Amino acid sequence: MAENPLRGSDEKLEAFWKSCWDYIPAEDRNASFSSWFFGDSAELADDLLALVLEGKKTATCGALFDYEHDNEDPPEQGSYHILTDFAGMPRCLIQMTSVSLAAFCDVSEEFALAEGEGTFAEWRRAHQEFFTRRAEATGNSFNKDTLLVLERFKLIYPVK
Repeated sequence: MAENPLRGSDEKLEAFWKSCWDYIPAEDRNASFSSWFFGDSAELADDLLALVLEGKKTATCGALFDYEHDNEDPPEQGSYHILTDFAGMPRCLIQMTSVSLAAFCDVSEEFALAEGEGTFAEWRRAHQEFFTRRAEATGNSFNKDTLLVLERFKLIYPVK
């Protein structure tokens, strides 16, 4: 997943956040939120977003080295996130239900299947390719012991 460089505007994101208020507890309306898209290409971002909107994707993961490279903390349980398409258009609001760390080799089949991207073998192959690309782009290396941030979420509000 990649932080959204706000190809749209801050105002667009704020307006979307406010449009979600009927779907979140009143005490959370002043919470901070982040905005991001999945993957590292338009095709991947939009394909994975579609899985969320269809209810097939309820988990995602990122390499801890990506967070460290970007000087960002991993998300926290309970945090809100606006998912955008690759062009930066807000498409839905999610809330993290759990966040944990695991080595790539220790990711369970159950978690991988919650990502909604195919079989466990397909998940492992696609994620190995993705994290290898990310490692090269950030000056890191990827191996079976690379720590991943495992994130489970629930869809709060999709754009209709």
